[in-house]
Amino acid sequence: VTREDIENELSFAGFINFQNAMKEDTPAVIQSLREGNVSSAMITGDNVLTGIYIAKQAGLIEPKKSVIIANHIRNDTIEWVNASDDSPAESPSPSTLEYFCHDRALAMTGEVWNYLLKYDPKSALEYAKHTHVFGRTTPNDKVSIVSTFVEIGEITLMCGDGGNDCGALKAAHVGIALSDAEASVVAPFTSLDKTISSVTEVLKEGRCALASALAAYKYMIMYGQVESINQVVNAYLSITFTEWCWVFMDGIWTITMAFSLPLAEAAKKLSSKRPTASLLGPHTLMSACGILATNFLFLVIALLALWGQDWFQCRKWDSEDVSDVTTIGDNYETSVIFIVTGYQYISSAAAYNFGYTFRANWFRNYVFIFFFVLWTVFHFTATLTATKFSCIWRLNCDNENAVRFVTSTEPEAIYNNFNTTVMPMSFRVVLLVLMIVNLIAICSWDYFVVNMALPKVGLKMGMAEDSQHVKSGEGTLEAELN
Repeated sequence: VTREDIENELSFAGFINFQNAMKEDTPAVIQSLREGNVSSAMITGDNVLTGIYIAKQAGLIEPKKSVIIANHIRNDTIEWVNASDDSPAESPSPSTLEYFCHDRALAMTGEVWNYLLKYDPKSALEYAKHTHVFGRTTPNDKVSIVSTFVEIGEITLMCGDGGNDCGALKAAHVGIALSDAEASVVAPFTSLDKTISSVTEVLKEGRCALASALAAYKYMIMYGQVESINQVVNAYLSITFTEWCWVFMDGIWTITMAFSLPLAEAAKKLSSKRPTASLLGPHTLMSACGILATNFLFLVIALLALWGQDWFQCRKWDSEDVSDVTTIGDNYETSVIFIVTGYQYISSAAAYNFGYTFRANWFRNYVFIFFFVLWTVFHFTATLTATKFSCIWRLNCDNENAVRFVTSTEPEAIYNNFNTTVMPMSFRVVLLVLMIVNLIAICSWDYFVVNMALPKVGLKMGMAEDSQHVKSGEGTLEAELN
C-alpha cells in the first residue's frame, strides 16, 4: 500500500501542531563544545528533516551549509537527496568527505546506517565521522552508532532523556541522563537541571580531575627523586638529616602538599584541547625531568656557595660512630641541604598547582595556598633566624637554644666540635635568594615551557592527544577528534 492510496479522497479539516521547544541554553552549549574542539551530532528517532531543523537552530549545522540526506536504499544503492527540496544530490565519496563537507553537512537515516554497517562498514565509519544528524533511528540503531565509535577507540559520551536511549547510554563510555525516568537508572550521571549543559560540566570536571591526578602523580615522582638525591649526597658526605627534618620532609610537607594539590576546581571554560593522559608521555616527562634537573642544579649551587665561605668548617662529630644518626646531623652541609631541598618539597608542588586551561586559577586552590604560605613562612623563618624555632630542625642552632629530638625527653646538645650550626646572616640571605629563584625557575619551566610551548611544538610535529567522542540521543553526539 502506497501513501498515495491512503491519502485519497480526503477532506482537509486542519492541522494539529505539536511542539517540543528546544531549551534556550542549547545553542550556547553547542558553541562551547565547538570551542572546546568537541564535534557534535544528533541521534534521534524523529524524522530526519525534524532533526535537521533542530540541528540548525541549535548550531550543530551552520546556517550557510546545505544538507545532503542519505535517505533510502533503492536497488542496493544509497539515495542521496537535498534536504531543501528532496531533489537528487551528488553522492559523496568516503575518500573525499573532508573536501565534500567543507560547505555541506550530511544527515542519515537509521535504515541507511544499518545498510552501510552491514555491507560497507569501512565507509560507514567515514560517513559517521561527518554526519551531523542520524534520523529515524531505533533504540538498537542508537546502540549501534555509539558502539561503533567506542570500538574504533573514540572516548564517547551519550546523553538522552528517554527509555529508548538506555541502551546507548550504557554502551557509551560516559552516559548522562537528562531525566529522572528509565534513563537515569542505567546512566552513571543524571543531570539536575535536565539540559545538555551538563555535558560541558562533565567534560570540564573530567578534564580537571585528569589534570589534577597527573599533577599529584608528578609531585609524588618529584618527592621520590628529591629524596633519592638527598640520600645519595648524604651518603657521600657521611651525614644525614636530624629527626624533625625527616618528619617534615617525609610526613608533614609531603602529605599536606599531595593532599591539597588536587583540590582545585574545574576551569569555567572548556579548553580547546584535553590534558594528557599518559604517565610517560612528553608532557609528563618534560615537566618532571625539567623540574628535577633545576632542583638538582640549585642544590649544587648552594653546596658550592657553602664550600666557598671563609667561615665554613668541614663536618666534625664528637662521636666516631657515623651510624648514629643523632650525632652526624649537626653540621653546615646538612643545614644547607635541608634548607634548599626541603623547600623544593614545597616549591615543586607550587609548580604543579598551575591548572593552565583545565583547572581554576592557581590562587583559587585555597587549601593548597594556605599550606604553601604556611610552610614557606616556616621555612624562611627557620632559615633567617637563630632561635628555638629554627633549632627544631637544628638549623642556626647552638646549645643555648637546643630543643629535644622526636625520640628524646630532654634538649639535645649540638653534636659537633664547635657546638653550633649558626651561619652568618649574609649567607642565610644567599640561601633565601636561592630558594626564591629556584621557585621562580621551576614555576616558569612548567607554566611557560611545558604548558604553553610544548603543546605548540607538539601540534607542529603532529603529536596527537588521545581522541574522544561524546554522543547524545534526542540531543547531541559530541566527539573530540584531535
